[in-house]
Amino acid sequence: MQDLITGFVQPQWLDSIDFKTLEPVKASFATDDLRQRHDDCIWRMKFKDTWLYLYLLLEFQSSDDYFMANRVMTYLGLLYQDIIRSQLLKKGDLLPPVLPIVIYNGASNWSGPVEIASLINPSHPALQAYTPQLSYFLLQERTTPKDYSQTHPNNLVGHLIALEQCATSDDLQTHIQLLQQQLKAADYQPIRRSFAIWLSRLLRVKFKAESISEYHELTEVNAMLAERLTDWTLQWKKEGEERGQKKEALRLLIKLTSLKYGELPDWALQKMEQANIEQLENWAERILTAESLDLLLV
Repeated sequence: MQDLITGFVQPQWLDSIDFKTLEPVKASFATDDLRQRHDDCIWRMKFKDTWLYLYLLLEFQSSDDYFMANRVMTYLGLLYQDIIRSQLLKKGDLLPPVLPIVIYNGASNWSGPVEIASLINPSHPALQAYTPQLSYFLLQERTTPKDYSQTHPNNLVGHLIALEQCATSDDLQTHIQLLQQQLKAADYQPIRRSFAIWLSRLLRVKFKAESISEYHELTEVNAMLAERLTDWTLQWKKEGEERGQKKEALRLLIKLTSLKYGELPDWALQKMEQANIEQLENWAERILTAESLDLLLV
């Protein structure tokens, strides 16, 4: 948490924070659909003479949430309700400040506004005073410099982002070894374990290999990678080639359909993007006989 604040948020009021008081907070509130958000993290630390709450929303999605500012506003209200109830606040007491942080690891750029007011129609200047004012700090992992973990070896968030951005299994091994070197001291054992468990789950998804065990040490993860390196490198290369073939087939189909049917509606583009390469090739073959776009994309 300290690495996240000092290395990425970098607030002007950094000197006012007492990181020695940093502690996790267990909140009991639920979202509007009554499901607990277990992916979120809430921490607090002393900021001058009061508590500063850090609310992290982790967006592990392939697409961003355009209305994230509204979600943040909703969760912030629920968090304040929980603080009022759990700390028995009374008339005259002030609520603590909250810094909402959204961490996004999707491949595309984030498009949602970070300010809630940008989502509200400014229908009349007289209503501006009643428009909520709230924003969140956005950390897009894809905009982090590729060499950040090497130029900032002490920042563990940089290592986490680097591991998520690895394009090959060789890169993974290299970054795991850098992380091992950084966490070799005995007092880092708990966070080594956390990284090892997280990496086990990440590799399980990345390589579609449910057989990967849940390792508790980085040395075990690295040894497992070395053992399976050849097979996974071939798999990674094959998947990359398939993605390249689909991208070219999609580009060609969009060009041909645009020439025949004119500008393509959003529903057609979305359907093409979600199709596999066999379906794209099938549509390309039928384009000469299909009288309309609707008949083509059945």
